[in-house]
Formats: sequence, structure tokens, C-alpha cells
Amino acid sequence: MQSRIIRMRKLVELADIDLDKAAQTLAALQAESTSSEEQLSSLTDYIAELSEKISVQKKEITAIDLQSQRGFSDKLYQAIEAQTEKVTRLKEVLEKGREEWLEKRMRKESLLALLNKLKQKHQAEQDKREQRMLDELATQRVIANKSQISNK
Repeated sequence: MQSRIIRMRKLVELADIDLDKAAQTLAALQAESTSSEEQLSSLTDYIAELSEKISVQKKEITAIDLQSQRGFSDKLYQAIEAQTEKVTRLKEVLEKGREEWLEKRMRKESLLALLNKLKQKHQAEQDKREQRMLDELATQRVIANKSQISNK
């Protein structure tokens, strides 16, 4: 029984290591996702400011300047589209990482519950053994006392 407990403890330790790795991965994915969302927000804010600036300056701008600003705006919109796709992909990966972390956590909790059950069973067996030994010792004392009384 003790060897099963030792093996189960090792499995719990390994599950704990897996859970820690999954948590670290999840944290890194979360940080990357947050950073990408911030970049997307910055790009959209910048394009909004630029569009507002262009609309205000339309009267004073030359055709060449307008064309180069449109080209720049098009590049910004492409960057926003690419960043939006990146954010979407990262959210999917983040969700998978979260699911994996939950699976690892449930596995560790299951192994811990099994380990506790094994420990309780082992303790109950030891308690029974100890009680039998105490009962046997008490019986031997009673027999010893009776034989001393009968010998007198």
C-alpha cells in the first residue's frame, strides 16, 4: 500500500509540474493577446486621428499630398486588418491554452483526491492492525493475570 502512495505522490508532483507549465503558457499567451489588442487599438486610434486631420486640411492640401495620404491610409488599413486577424488567432490560441490549463488542473485535483483516498485507506488499515495488536496484548494480560491468580 505504501508503494502505491509513493507512486501516486510522484504522479501528483508530475501533474503539478504540468499544471505550472500550462499556467505559464497561459500567462504568456494572455500577455501576447493583450499586447496585440493594444496595438490594434493604437492603430485604429491613429487612423481615426489621421482621417480627422485629413478632413480638416482638405482645403489646403494638394492632389499629390492627398494621394500620398490615401496611400498611407491604405497601408494603415491593411495593418489594421492584419492586426485584427492576429488578435483573432491569438484569442483562439488563448482559449485552447485555457482549456488545456483547466484539463491539467482537473487531472491534478483528481490525482490528489485519489492520493487522499489511498492515504485514508492505508491509515484505516494501520488503525485496524494497531487495534488488533492492542486487543491481543490485552488478552495476553488477562491470561497472564489469571495464571498468576491460579498459581497463588
